[in-house]
Formats: sequence, structure tokens, C-alpha cells
Amino acid sequence: MEEVTLARATAAIQAVISHARGKALAPLAIAVLDGGGHVRATAREDGAGHSGIDIAVAKARGALSFSMTSRAVGEIFGGNAALCATLAATLKGQMLPIPGALLIKDAKGHLVGAIAAAGDSPDNDEAAAAAGLAAAT
Repeated sequence: MEEVTLARATAAIQAVISHARGKALAPLAIAVLDGGGHVRATAREDGAGHSGIDIAVAKARGALSFSMTSRAVGEIFGGNAALCATLAATLKGQMLPIPGALLIKDAKGHLVGAIAAAGDSPDNDEAAAAAGLAAAT
């Protein structure tokens, strides 16, 4: 099973930033986590919100916790506020069920990490993360 190396994480972050600048998105914060939910790399563009890294990490950890994108997590759990609050408390606030986090899988389809972006609209965050995902795989 491949792992999310620092080199892969850094390349993914650069791809997210390149995509964001090419689309004139708001400044982003990006987080790349390994399959165990440990942070491999983060970046916060100049002008990005002060909580952006925390938001990106929470999107990615939520995705990893349920082995699905943060969009899918939101679609499944978002309509149930009590369940969302309970899950967020269980995960110590490290779950944010809105688009922006995608799963990183190895060539055999094994889950090896997640990448997330935060700072623009959730749809734009997800598109930026997809650019990073392409660079990470």
C-alpha cells in the first residue's frame, strides 16, 4: 500500500494553489492527511482566513472517518443536526460535513489519505481539492 509522502502532499498543495489562482478563487487553506488522519502537510495562502487550516483538517478528518467525501458526509448526516453535533463531539470537533475534502486512494483502491481545501465556496473548495488529488495520485 502506498502512503501519502511529504513530497506527494506538497505536490498536491501546489496543484490546489495553482488551480485556485487560475480560477481567481479566494485565498485557500489546504490540508493533506494520511490514512490515519495525521496531518502530512498544510498551507494557508496569504489572505486566507485565520481558521482555514482547522476547517480544512476538519473536512478531511470527517471524510476519512466515514471513508467518503465530505460532500457525501454532509448529504448523509447533514439533515440530522443532533447526529451531526454528536459526531462532531465524538470526533472532538474534527468533522465538517461540507464539500471540500476528497479521499486519496492508492493504485489498488486502498484509502491512504485525504485532501481538503477551505476558503471559497464549498463547491470551489472541492474543485480545488480535486486538482490536488490529481497531483497526489
